[in-house]
Amino acid sequence: MSTPDNPVLASMKRRRVTREFLDEPVSTDDLRTILLAARLASTAGARQIRRFLVIRDPARIERLRPFAPGILLGVPPALIVLATDLEAAREQYVQAGEDTSVWVDVGTALAHMMLAAESIGLGSCPATSFSRSAVAEMLGFPRTLVPELLLQVGRPAPRPPDEKRAHVGPTIAEMTSWEELGQREPPAA
Repeated sequence: MSTPDNPVLASMKRRRVTREFLDEPVSTDDLRTILLAARLASTAGARQIRRFLVIRDPARIERLRPFAPGILLGVPPALIVLATDLEAAREQYVQAGEDTSVWVDVGTALAHMMLAAESIGLGSCPATSFSRSAVAEMLGFPRTLVPELLLQVGRPAPRPPDEKRAHVGPTIAEMTSWEELGQREPPAA
């Protein structure tokens, strides 16, 4: 398997969750690039029920920390709240509480956003463990807007060389069967 010149796969190999950020602002252009990546993510039925709230005010981000314990470890320079617009979902015949594709769409948008951040030299860290009702209230969301995910964004703080980890886990061969479960090699073409 040869992928030396593939910039997308190169970004995927470099990308790691960033939990410590430098105290530098994230530019509006960089945030727009990340949001464009989310907008370009595929969705079930090509529907657009995602909404985004970008927060850069450190005091406002700090006020959210009690509702996302252990996730927002520091104060990231930017926070993007991914939300589902229930009114738009209803208009597009999506049953947001029952349709699992809603979460698939959140994950697809997240993957695009994290790769976009990596490609422009930023780090990111998603948070799903937070009080949705408390965050929605604190941010003044109407009942028709449900926060699904918080994405922390910023320039990564440098890590000592011994903290840089290689990607660990099973190999593609260990994870994959071809044509039938347990068949580890593809059939001859």
